[in-house]
Amino acid sequence: MSTAKAALIESINKRHLRAVPSRGKAAHASQRLKRIREMAAVLLDEAATLEHEGELAATSATVASLNNDGKIDFFEEVKRFEVRLIKRALDLAGGNQAKAAKILGLGTTTLNYKIKAYELL
Repeated sequence: MSTAKAALIESINKRHLRAVPSRGKAAHASQRLKRIREMAAVLLDEAATLEHEGELAATSATVASLNNDGKIDFFEEVKRFEVRLIKRALDLAGGNQAKAAKILGLGTTTLNYKIKAYELL
């Protein structure tokens, strides 16, 4: 999980509990807060997965729509795919470029070059 997502989850505090119903008066605020943070983490991970799957579907749709009459800009499509792939790897690695490079099977220098070339920082 990225640092930004972890910070978002940790920012959930007792003030947010007012709107969340409890199952009874025996439920302690700290237990409810812990459970809400766990659910938030799961939901953020699920959202990231869905976003990634949507991007892959969009790429597949572009490939499927290719025919003799239509044209696509090959290099632009490759660039878009690489950018999405690098962003996803960085997200999975929590922003750590060395880990992201390992996920992608690239050298850290190659990944750093691509990040600068695509102005991802």
